[in-house]
Amino acid sequence: MREHLVADDKSSGWRSIIPGVELYSDSCNVYAVSHPGGTIFINAGTGYWLDDLPARFRPPFTLLCTHFFRDHSAGAARAGRQGMRVFAPAGELEIFSDPAQHFRERKTYIIYDNVWDTFAPIEPTAALPAHDYETLDVDGLAVTVVALPGVTPNHAGYALTLPDSGRRIAFSGEAIHSPGRMARIAPLQYDYNDLGGAVNAYWSAGELRRGAYDALMPSLGTPILETVDAAVAALETSLEALCAGRPLERKLLPLIGEDTLERVTDHVWVEPLAEASSWYLISDGGKALAIDYGYKGGFGLRPVPTGEKNWQWPAYSYRARRRVLLHGLPALKRQFGIDRIDVALIGHFHDDHVAGVPLLQRISDTQCWVPENFAPLLTHPEAHRFPCNWPEPARIDRVLGLGETFTWEEYTIRIEPMSGHTRFSVAILFEADGKRFAHTGDQYFFRDRRWPEPEDWSATAVIQNHVYQNGATVESYRESARILAEWRPDIVITGHQQPMYTDDAFFDMVDRWGETYAELHENAMVLGADERHFGLDSWGGWIWPYRSHVAEGEPVNVNVTVRNPLNEPAKLTVRLVGPPGWSGTTASVDAGPRAEVSCDLSIHPSGPCRRQPIAAELSVGADHFGQVVEALATVGGSQF
Repeated sequence: MREHLVADDKSSGWRSIIPGVELYSDSCNVYAVSHPGGTIFINAGTGYWLDDLPARFRPPFTLLCTHFFRDHSAGAARAGRQGMRVFAPAGELEIFSDPAQHFRERKTYIIYDNVWDTFAPIEPTAALPAHDYETLDVDGLAVTVVALPGVTPNHAGYALTLPDSGRRIAFSGEAIHSPGRMARIAPLQYDYNDLGGAVNAYWSAGELRRGAYDALMPSLGTPILETVDAAVAALETSLEALCAGRPLERKLLPLIGEDTLERVTDHVWVEPLAEASSWYLISDGGKALAIDYGYKGGFGLRPVPTGEKNWQWPAYSYRARRRVLLHGLPALKRQFGIDRIDVALIGHFHDDHVAGVPLLQRISDTQCWVPENFAPLLTHPEAHRFPCNWPEPARIDRVLGLGETFTWEEYTIRIEPMSGHTRFSVAILFEADGKRFAHTGDQYFFRDRRWPEPEDWSATAVIQNHVYQNGATVESYRESARILAEWRPDIVITGHQQPMYTDDAFFDMVDRWGETYAELHENAMVLGADERHFGLDSWGGWIWPYRSHVAEGEPVNVNVTVRNPLNEPAKLTVRLVGPPGWSGTTASVDAGPRAEVSCDLSIHPSGPCRRQPIAAELSVGADHFGQVVEALATVGGSQF
């Protein structure tokens, strides 16, 4: 159907849609926007349109890609080679820039994750990141990146105002095909027999309606030049019907567009539909401090259907399968007249608690305050491989000492180190509205709670949420129980449960769990005082940085931390080893009983390689403990 097309240019294949916008029918719609500063193309298709660009398209040329699907992106590599500046969604940048590595990492046996990420380009493109909510200055024309998850989790659109007509249009990719329809539903099945992508597509339809655009330019389908809102509303109705027989998706649909804060006390509020929960401290001067800022989406603190996932994103986590959407800010504006988050105070480093911080910092001047025991993990995510590591660095504006008491506005806050769920964590202690609060992150969760009825802590049970690779000791829960007993908070707030109103039974239960946790592990594994072991989490140590990329001929320099497996002082010998032909250095370090000690080592590669494992070999006296920890090294090339 071409009823909206105004004119044909059969000699070149380009057709005018509206003044300033032309279309080339390829494996997808390729659009061209002419403006005084140059020409913008949206999506690349096969790239055949590059054979003979009409002279009326003025350089410089910029290509904006909505997503990585090959019928949209195959020509991007050629466009880049011909000198075009290419932008791709930030969350898909690795797929565009290094598809060979993407396909190496993609499992093709026993597949239960059905994200369409094999429908990816086969040639690399030197693309620039298009960050969500960012306004790009494309040779003098402002183009806003619109988050439109759906057929891919990081699918994006691009919105702009045409210089001549003043019409606000959005190039909406596959978010809509025609009134009430998408071009294909199959990519919305991210996992196995789910339809989480439909929930995202529904949210994206809402974003298109909230944008109140004068026209939509789909990548598959016919341009929608009139009754835009009705066309998208019809799509919402279709997606509701599609999800009606699916309990998870049906219950998520009404929640996905909701943005609200719920009151705990007059100055402490929680965002119930964040993943993990963001808790807001509101000052009398009209500022907001957020404790943690992760993902939007899912059930958050709302009940989850039995046996279901808690959100719509793919279960198997890769960077291209996770996305941070803005949340909390509309509610702050609506409920308090606050238009920005002043400080993001972070309780631990996991992605669901911190992934949104770089986004906040791109769109505003939000400060990030982080305790010293995990600040380096956020500034240098490439340097470690501890679980739940968000790959985008955060700018840290203030590093907080453990045990430090500090102020924000009229509030006094103290942080204390905590381990169990992760050793890179703190308890955040403060007072507000005459109540003592403790934010314990993911340290404590409980079964059989009666919320919102009064708690009966004698009838609940601790959910065992310790993760060994996150770092844990036998004393972890005894120590956090001691912190809570000394502070005696009235209200405990956490990453994934409703606020907990404490009483003596609560503190007794937490104390008992500390003892039970230690006893369970001391009975089940080798942890005796006179036995050789690396502790409850069995870490031999770690190498910093975990990922090294050096030029040919350069050594790989690292810092190695190892543990003394003995309950007595010992001399530890650490040697850095690699494949045959690599030559590593050795260091001897004195260590106290069960102590962690560090040393600088280097290794000289024998030639170019990519992600070659290296390891630290540990000996204690005459006893060899083998290669206790590894790292990865790339030598040469442009990609790690």
